[in-house]
Amino acid sequence: MKSRISTLFIAAALFGMSACDSLFELEPQASISDDVALSTPGNVQTAVVGGYAILGGANTYGGSYIYLTDIFAAPTDEVFFNGTFLQPREVNTKAILTDNSFIAAYWSGSYNVINRANNVLSATGVFGSDAAAKAKAEAEAKFLRGAAYFNLVQVFGKAFNDGNPATNLGVPIVLTPTRGVTDELKVARNTVQEVYNRITTDLTEARDALQQTNGVFANTFTASALLTRVYLAMGDYAKAGAEAQRVIASNRYSLFPDIRGNYVRTSNGSETIFAVQNTATAFSNDMAVFYAPLPYGRADIQVRDAHLTRYEVGDVRSGLFVATSRGRMSAKYASPDGVVDPRRTNITVLRLAEMHLVRAEVNARLRAGGSNAFVGGATPEADINALRARVGLAAKGTVTLADVLAERRNELMFEGVLLLDLKRLQGTTRLQGSPDIQWNDPRMVFPIPQREMLANPNLVQNDTYGS
Repeated sequence: MKSRISTLFIAAALFGMSACDSLFELEPQASISDDVALSTPGNVQTAVVGGYAILGGANTYGGSYIYLTDIFAAPTDEVFFNGTFLQPREVNTKAILTDNSFIAAYWSGSYNVINRANNVLSATGVFGSDAAAKAKAEAEAKFLRGAAYFNLVQVFGKAFNDGNPATNLGVPIVLTPTRGVTDELKVARNTVQEVYNRITTDLTEARDALQQTNGVFANTFTASALLTRVYLAMGDYAKAGAEAQRVIASNRYSLFPDIRGNYVRTSNGSETIFAVQNTATAFSNDMAVFYAPLPYGRADIQVRDAHLTRYEVGDVRSGLFVATSRGRMSAKYASPDGVVDPRRTNITVLRLAEMHLVRAEVNARLRAGGSNAFVGGATPEADINALRARVGLAAKGTVTLADVLAERRNELMFEGVLLLDLKRLQGTTRLQGSPDIQWNDPRMVFPIPQREMLANPNLVQNDTYGS
């Protein structure tokens, strides 16, 4: 039987791109050969744009990378999926079936991004002597691939700090284009360590080759910002701090004076490092679908009273929720005034506040270890109090690591880092009325999708989900 794992890499999808060039001047036909589709610099650049389009789709940063991981990590007495879709409810209650279609789409969407990146990397010879254009295309492709692999290994593999990453299984690494259905697609899972090595290689090479400005696409500081998450997951605080400092020291970004500047944005702003771009005519925003009330969304992700106890009295963030007939929703993806269609707003993926939180955490850990040689020369108080000031809270005279982590949770809640933090900090989550669930519980990884297991005998299923 031919492998159905090709659903990960569907080559034909390479050409569903959102920019226009000579591809659209061709005579209509059933298919376009790879020689034609990737035969010119313009076509390869279009392929890069197509990669961003999929990275921003509903199964990636336009939805699943953020809301699925958040409702997976969140205690159900704080965040509850109140909708009629069974698949996200399974994720929220940590009782996922192997045929969960949302999990399958997370997997296939990620590998679609990876395959687009691989196609670009295979074709950059068309740039000829234009070394700058070639380097840019390669760097963006590596950013796309590194981002996709990071989001895959976080959910389908054990945490980096859970046992031995050199033997624990991650996800399959594929570095060449998949342009047809063959038995060669029956690839085994690489180890967690191997996947992280691939991620850091891709993202550091992207960082070193990308320019400081690149419109709404990834630039050198975007790669640094994403690397902070990777290094935090690996427990490499020195490197995480260095990347955060690099972004802050660039002086290209500034904090919004009011935290609400980050909510329901229709364009990037001074604090935005990277965001999914949505417009009135082109949007893929499952964050709005599941957070926003009618008529734009379903108001499915309910924020319960227990979550509000995490905020200090007077914290502006404790009031930035939307009351609906179906419960309380985060205003990050649901306009409180109902004026802006939230489906058409950008989805912030990385912003400057996170970099200050990373630097503060690294410096708090240095202080706890007896060192005051702070990254960037900034005390934890300087970074944390800048964030506290804009949400109406008084400055702290002394900031501990616990203070930093509490601030991080409140500032970045509903932005897709909750699972990362749960696992790297060895925390717990819970189902209402049940004992706490430990960070390394076998239930805290997604199952390899059933359709992939059936198609590929070389895949090994995660514990608790069968073979």
